Amino acid sequence: GVNQQSLVRASLFVRAVCADSDVRVKSGEMAEFSCSFNGQPFTAVVWDHNGQNLADTERVRSSQSGAVLSLVIQGVGVADQGRYRCTATNQHGQNSCSSTCTSYLHVQVREPEQEDAGRTLAGGDGFFRYVVTGDPLPEVQWLKGSFHIQPSGFCFTVNNPDGSGFINLKSVKQEHSGVYTCKASNQYGEASCTAELLVFRVKAQEEQTLVQKSLKIFMTEQTTEGSVVLMQCVITGSAPLSVVWFKDSQALPTVPTHYQTSCEKNKHTLEITKLEAADRGLYVCKASNNVGTAECSAELRVIDKPNFVKPLGAVAAMVGAPLHLECQVDEDTGVSITWTRDGRKVHQSPDCKLSFEDKTVTLDILKTTLKDCGNYVCVVTNEAGSVSCSTSVKVQGKSCLVNFHGYCSI
Repeated sequence: GVNQQSLVRASLFVRAVCADSDVRVKSGEMAEFSCSFNGQPFTAVVWDHNGQNLADTERVRSSQSGAVLSLVIQGVGVADQGRYRCTATNQHGQNSCSSTCTSYLHVQVREPEQEDAGRTLAGGDGFFRYVVTGDPLPEVQWLKGSFHIQPSGFCFTVNNPDGSGFINLKSVKQEHSGVYTCKASNQYGEASCTAELLVFRVKAQEEQTLVQKSLKIFMTEQTTEGSVVLMQCVITGSAPLSVVWFKDSQALPTVPTHYQTSCEKNKHTLEITKLEAADRGLYVCKASNNVGTAECSAELRVIDKPNFVKPLGAVAAMVGAPLHLECQVDEDTGVSITWTRDGRKVHQSPDCKLSFEDKTVTLDILKTTLKDCGNYVCVVTNEAGSVSCSTSVKVQGKSCLVNFHGYCSI
């Protein structure tokens, strides 16, 4: 007889949007897809995004109601853009929707109109903006207190390729009040920005805004002596504002000396001229008004030219015996080592071992020969400059007089 059961057949449609069309939503909104299949019961249902299978999470949920299969994505972001496909399988076969039942999701980045959202009403949006610089561009993470914030239907983040971005907290409640931190980091170090979010009841709304800020640091995390460093903190909030710069928890002097501060509109700048080794430390820009306080901080590392703590000493060696040269420096960050003998570079080899560990530089020759004598120079270099020390190596060997006895006839 003829088998009356059928293969899966699918027709995909997006709610309120025709099949095979683009779906357009704004960041932070919900995206929903639905598929209607016959050929039940299904043995497997798979949703995929750009060919990658999707698993249910708190933000992404799939469901089934009879022959209708649905996928809901809460708080969509730019990363959610792409092609979505639903594949259903029954015991008699499989029919994929990829050829005729796909939809492409476009996400439009939407920034809230509210600029000063450090202080907001319950039910409103909380909004913090940042700008970071660095090479490579730092990775940005958000924290509330000591807890990392994960994107969800309640909050979403946008990180732009130019180093700008923001976090948007939707429909906030009073329990969402607290200190939020934007942490930027790359392989050379990290910087952080904190601000407080105050959520008030509707009756408590006032016409004042909390201090907000974003930090731009025009410097490398490691800076050489003698250079100029600029730190800039962009601050918004209700006047009057008080802005104070600190170094290692100590307020910097207000009289222009080695440290000079300036303000242009809402940009507060600290300039350090002729950088010295003593300038290394943690710098904090603290802003406050009658609503609250906020801080920006960055660690400054100053690179000094290396110096020899223990230079090379005079060495005498015997032929066939080991030769060991050693010196010590006071800096090993970004340091490179070069050895020369009589002006020619010495390379690592099975017979010659070069090492640099714990600020100690060594050269070891396993079996010394007469050709190993000469003037050895060790050059230590970093971004701030170089320094060298040298020693003369004498190799002592056995001499042998050969007596030849014979005659010659002509």
